[in-house]
Amino acid sequence: MDDRTLRTIEESIITLLIAWLSYLFIYQNYLLYRWHRGLPLPSRIPALLGGVAFGALYAMYAARKFERELEEKED
Repeated sequence: MDDRTLRTIEESIITLLIAWLSYLFIYQNYLLYRWHRGLPLPSRIPALLGGVAFGALYAMYAARKFERELEEKED
């Protein structure tokens, strides 16, 4: 495997971890706010969407950074 493929796999794994951890963080905070007060359990969909959004933002950041590094190597 070349460097580009390995880097893409690495960034994909990091992106998935960031999305999963941000989902857990958002849902935990939501549970502490709602469920702690004796209210029924909230839906997980808003936390899931937040996790996907954070993962997508990181993926865009990592892709731009990787493209810049590739351009610098070519020059």
